[in-house]
Amino acid sequence: MFVALVAHIVLAAALPALGARLGRATYLIAALAPAATFGWLASRVPAVLDGAGAAHAEGATAANAASAAQNGFSEVVTWASTVDLELALRLSPLALLMALLVTGVGAMVMLYSFTYHHHNHEDGPASPHGGPSAALLAFAGAMLGLVLSDDLLTLYVFWELTTVLSFLLIGQRGAGAADRRSAVQALLMTSTGGLPMLLGFVLLGQAAGTYRISAILAAPPEGPAVVVALVLVLVGALAKSAQIPFHSWLPSAMVAPTPVSAYLHAAAMVKAGVFLVATITPAFAEVAGWRVPAVLLGTATMLLGGIRALVQTDLKRLLAFGTISQLGFLTALVGFGSRTAAIAGATLIIAHALFKSALFMVVGIIDHQAGTRDVRELSGLWRALPGTCAVAALAAASMIGLPPFLGFLGKEAAFEALLDGGVADLVLLAVLVVGAVLTTAYTLRFLWGGFGTRRGASPRAVARPAAVFVAPAAVPAIAGLVLGIAYPAVDRLVAAYADGFPVHGEAYHLALWHGVGWPLAAAGVALAGGLLVFAAGLRPWPPVPQLPRALDAQRAYERGVWALDRLSVAVTGRLQAGSLPVYLGVILVTVLAVPGGALVTASSWPEHLPWWDYRIQLPLAAGVVLASLAVVRASGRLTATLLLGAVGYGIGALYVVEGAPDLALAQFLVETLSLVAFVFVLRRMPARFSTADRSAPLRLARIAAALSVGAFVAGLAIATSGSRAASVEVSREYIARSPEETGATNVVNAIVVDFRAFDTLGEIAVLAVAALGVASLLLLARPPAGSAADPPGDSAPGVDPGPMPPRSVLLEVTTRAVFPVVLVFSAYLLFAGHTRTGGGFSGGLVAGLAFVLRYVAGRRRKVGAAVPVVPTAVIGTGLVVAATAGLAPALAGDPALDSFVFKGDLPILGHVELVTSVFFDMGVYLLIIGVVLELLRTLGTAVDKEADAERAARTSPPQMAGSGRAAGSEVA
Repeated sequence: MFVALVAHIVLAAALPALGARLGRATYLIAALAPAATFGWLASRVPAVLDGAGAAHAEGATAANAASAAQNGFSEVVTWASTVDLELALRLSPLALLMALLVTGVGAMVMLYSFTYHHHNHEDGPASPHGGPSAALLAFAGAMLGLVLSDDLLTLYVFWELTTVLSFLLIGQRGAGAADRRSAVQALLMTSTGGLPMLLGFVLLGQAAGTYRISAILAAPPEGPAVVVALVLVLVGALAKSAQIPFHSWLPSAMVAPTPVSAYLHAAAMVKAGVFLVATITPAFAEVAGWRVPAVLLGTATMLLGGIRALVQTDLKRLLAFGTISQLGFLTALVGFGSRTAAIAGATLIIAHALFKSALFMVVGIIDHQAGTRDVRELSGLWRALPGTCAVAALAAASMIGLPPFLGFLGKEAAFEALLDGGVADLVLLAVLVVGAVLTTAYTLRFLWGGFGTRRGASPRAVARPAAVFVAPAAVPAIAGLVLGIAYPAVDRLVAAYADGFPVHGEAYHLALWHGVGWPLAAAGVALAGGLLVFAAGLRPWPPVPQLPRALDAQRAYERGVWALDRLSVAVTGRLQAGSLPVYLGVILVTVLAVPGGALVTASSWPEHLPWWDYRIQLPLAAGVVLASLAVVRASGRLTATLLLGAVGYGIGALYVVEGAPDLALAQFLVETLSLVAFVFVLRRMPARFSTADRSAPLRLARIAAALSVGAFVAGLAIATSGSRAASVEVSREYIARSPEETGATNVVNAIVVDFRAFDTLGEIAVLAVAALGVASLLLLARPPAGSAADPPGDSAPGVDPGPMPPRSVLLEVTTRAVFPVVLVFSAYLLFAGHTRTGGGFSGGLVAGLAFVLRYVAGRRRKVGAAVPVVPTAVIGTGLVVAATAGLAPALAGDPALDSFVFKGDLPILGHVELVTSVFFDMGVYLLIIGVVLELLRTLGTAVDKEADAERAARTSPPQMAGSGRAAGSEVA
């Protein structure tokens, strides 16, 4: 299972690079991963069902059940064992059912996409397919991980991955406002449900003492906290499956390409909520806070979606509202909490995925061939597209519930599940029959609107589609018929899941004929009622009615977003006043109020605190203090910057005295790079500080804040040094274990890339995000490319970047000699860090400073020649290398971020000692270099271009109005 997930991720990562050469053929390659996974899952069906049978057998012990569950059906990849953080997967009967749908339908949709995107009118003339195919395959992998997860936190990670990827798939290239608006709506509404669901998962896991889903289902916890947790989880499930009040995002998402709708909105994403309800219900069916909302909101959504579907004129929107209705039907069934209802729900999950994906693909064929999917413009397509019409008829028959289709088996089981209950169950049965009536009616409207011949309308002339275009839609449509006939196989699969519910009386099983009874009568009433409703509104096609404003979910969403936007503007206008001192003051006051208060009230102070350890510390400390006082008195910005650098170098010298060379090296390098960044910024700022805001009260407030924060930091340092009794043992353990477990004699580097590698991975990820965010903000303020304020530079090869200031020949020649030496030294620091002072962080900073030196010598010309790649690509490569190095041990069954030490003799190389954590350090090294290059690109070359533009504007003749020449042409 883990290999299948990795295969989806790896192939999805490779598809964008293949898209430029292969075009839409990337969809065929993308189909390989789900198709292969489907084959493997199909081979595991007998074993999974036999294991489930052993677990549910009468008299089976808990040990037997656990043994059956572990018999090849569970995989656990440990991430951080000390905090029970792991990737747990389990192939239960329900997970197997959903995984077969996700992979099988996913493979068909990707094959369908290959033909759909051939000259499709939704695509541009040079539309890239690598990105969309990669996103679709990545979504398939995320959905597969979601249904296989046996850990609440793992499930949540995959849950949110599907949310993000659906945003990308719905929005596509974001070319249209409707695409962007619908993608954002889907993202906001589903993530709004996801956040409370995460809180529910935490409450449920804490109450159960475990986050393992199988363990929670085996021994469900009780109590008020559990009820709250279940309600929060249900909110997330309802949002994902487009249930009231979160249903408005699904019709809006129909702007997505039809293959996306056929997959996400039929077989995958919208089923996630139903799957979650079906997973949890066996353990909590008796909890009213879970069962009642699921059933009531499910049935209400079923009725609302069915009524809205009846009046749609766009075939995709008709199917969208029909999907909402049927998802409500499924939610009510799987949340009902009986064995027969579970059989009905599981059967209809399969049936719905098959017939709805087929119908969405049929709509794509109609749209592709006819150029429209508006039923008011279609007529007579049953003659022009007989094969497509036949596929639609097969899928529609299963959706209506005609025998011997799979939909009939599920619908009859649903009616049977409610017959033996009380009055409430009979009322629910009547509501479900009404929902089935609406389903029949809008299904017939779909067939008539898409393929029928309207009176007074001439048949629309369309070309017959290729067989390879229709075949992917035909496969799930025919599967609905084949599985209905081969119902014993389906019954065994769904019964393996439903056996988790208690059995009252004779166990129900799927069959094409149960005899004449109330379930068959209810099915007949639903069919006859649907025919009557369809006939009553056959002609003319009714206009879409306007809902009352109080019931219009789309309007409620738009008003809510508008109100939130206005609130954010008001809050920002009052709190974000544009003053950096004010922002910094608020942060510092908060630090003083919260951790400062805890420091005063709850800290332990050392009894004996020496004034110094070594005499050399006295002059170093005096230098730091004097430089700090001089910074306060400095009136020039450059002077203050240099004095700040002196403070930093003094601190680094104190590290050297204390015997911490790694910290000292990092301090010196960071201080040097910070000094360079300050100088870059100062080139575009006044030489001296402004004295306009130096009023006496303001100066006193700043002095008080500075003194208070300084006292706080000093007190914090003293308090933490006095409470190191427990940490001393940890330090000794690090020193003792480092040579044997990590192969390192430099314990600092061992901690960074081995013992605390998880922390380092998070820190470099934050650094990458921060660097890209700052760069985006800086570049956002730049003028449009090609304008007078943005003359051509390195981004335009062969174009003179404009006049440059005088250069130092001596500096350039020296840089040419020093630059490669510094790079080699940075590589030495990288590889020597495990045994000596250095490491990826220090090596990356040294390499970055080499590029800074090259920039100072030759400005952007030299940097561009030395690094012919985009800095963001270097940052991303470093992050990927570090993450891959960290995850690689998991492939061998070891904990993630674990290190392997190799010591031995190799041919030619001789004796070699290699630690795998050096590859993690390489990722850190590349990321730091990328961050420095991004700094040069934004603060360096961007400022250069602005200066060039100003010089060009001063030397260029004035532009005459109406001359027809662009302002930027003078600069070029």
